[in-house]
Amino acid sequence: MFESTVVESKKQKFGLQKYMTLPVSVGLHVVVIAGALFGAVWNIEFPENSPAQVAQYSVAAAPPPPPPPPPPPPKAASVKPVEVRPVDIPKDLQDLAPTVVPDSVKPVESSATDAGVEGGVEGGVEGGVLGGVVGGVVGGIVTDTMPPPPKEQAPLRVGGDVKAPVVISRVDPHYPEVARKARVAGIVIVECIIDKNGIVRDVKVLKPLPFGLDQAAADAVQKWRFRPGTLNGQPVDVIFNLTVNFKLN
Repeated sequence: MFESTVVESKKQKFGLQKYMTLPVSVGLHVVVIAGALFGAVWNIEFPENSPAQVAQYSVAAAPPPPPPPPPPPPKAASVKPVEVRPVDIPKDLQDLAPTVVPDSVKPVESSATDAGVEGGVEGGVEGGVLGGVVGGVVGGIVTDTMPPPPKEQAPLRVGGDVKAPVVISRVDPHYPEVARKARVAGIVIVECIIDKNGIVRDVKVLKPLPFGLDQAAADAVQKWRFRPGTLNGQPVDVIFNLTVNFKLN
């Protein structure tokens, strides 16, 4: 009885192990295959830029196409040659000229627009002016018969052939009261132009004095009169320096 019991238990155990072997084997294969796939995927390096972006960058970096060639130059217009025809000169030209002067010449009738002017010159130009010059040109330039005015000469400085002007009328300057009370005295030097008429103009103070003495001197010399300076005996404008002395009585 004991032996029969042992034999049955071995048979049952062997049958259970037979049924468990297949699922365990399948599970182990699945685990191994999954681990291999996971390791392969983990070690793959994916590109940062997609193929579309790489293609786009390569197109953008390509050089621009060359410009189109310039259009051909226009053809020059053909010029037709001018036909020159010879002029036939009659051989009996001398025989055609009149040999006898007629006694009277019939006047040529003309319209009112091209009628001659009374007092004109025979052989004058049509539309001429009464009293015009013989041989004048129609629409000619009118020349001025008056001589051009002489050029104005710049003022000269006294010296050499330029003689100095001579004063013929002098006016004493006004002594300002403020300068008199301040006991200011001395000389004022002015530069001026004495023209051909002996008149003083363009007065400029070279050595002034305070309290209005320089202005009083300039006002006084403008009233002076001179015999003008001369160059080769002819009166000219000269640049001349004048000195005005202020003294206290």
